[in-house]
Amino acid sequence: MALLSLTRLRLRSWRFYPGFLVWVMASLFQSLRSHDLLGLVLLRDRAHTFWTLTLWSDREAMQDFRNQGSHGKAMRQLSQWCDESAAAHWPVSDDPCQLSDLDWTDLHTRLMRDGHFAPLPKASTNQLAKIIANPATNRGRVIRLR
Repeated sequence: MALLSLTRLRLRSWRFYPGFLVWVMASLFQSLRSHDLLGLVLLRDRAHTFWTLTLWSDREAMQDFRNQGSHGKAMRQLSQWCDESAAAHWPVSDDPCQLSDLDWTDLHTRLMRDGHFAPLPKASTNQLAKIIANPATNRGRVIRLR
């Protein structure tokens, strides 16, 4: 059974964008080279906030990607760049078309209910209270790759 992974992070300041974007591009290229990635959706939300929704062949594939290569190196920077970070994973069928059918309000609810909130040295009050704003899909940009 496939695994759906939802992540959300918010950069603390515009000054972290250059380094963040370099690692985003490197991680994106890494993900597109992975045969275990079945689908990928990126959402640029408001207020320095970014969401990713990925569909993996299985949990091990997701964990290998998360911990290795460019993405693994970028993850080690997040505690300095971000004041909010949360992730959730759950098993689903392996049909990549389902990514088009998912509703961001439902995904937000799932992240609030099942998400892991990363411990961050400069966490926002929302991060500490485990509160996540609804994504503004009408204002952000959704990019579907795969």
